[in-house]
Amino acid sequence: MSAAGPGAPELSHVAIATPQADALADTLARTLGAVRESEELLDGGALRVVFVRLGAVRFELLEPRDPSHTVAKFIAARGAGLHHVSLEVADLPAALAAAREAGARLIDETPRPGAHGSEVAFLHPKSLGGVLIELCQRIAR
Repeated sequence: MSAAGPGAPELSHVAIATPQADALADTLARTLGAVRESEELLDGGALRVVFVRLGAVRFELLEPRDPSHTVAKFIAARGAGLHHVSLEVADLPAALAAAREAGARLIDETPRPGAHGSEVAFLHPKSLGGVLIELCQRIAR
């Protein structure tokens, strides 16, 4: 039973920065039985995103295609690995306002386009135990 109340964020995905998404997807499939799902390009083609599902958890493999992309800079500074944890919310602007009011530092003051037609906004890791948190909301089509 979840301790979170109604409307609380739920895990959307765990993002891993990697220089080679195909190799990591294959490794996750071979070693853990993960199933490769969709992929898409974001940020004008500068970031390739490959989705892999393992049970109830979706991994978002982030492969930079441009050395100036923030994920490429992340890998250069820290190496491949955990990039962010994404939480799905019902009302992204309200969740951002609540986070700001609670004292969290926002990276994105307003939502921006994300994968799968979603809108996303990031909360600074220095506000949340060193973990980059993405808040995301699916957009009705």
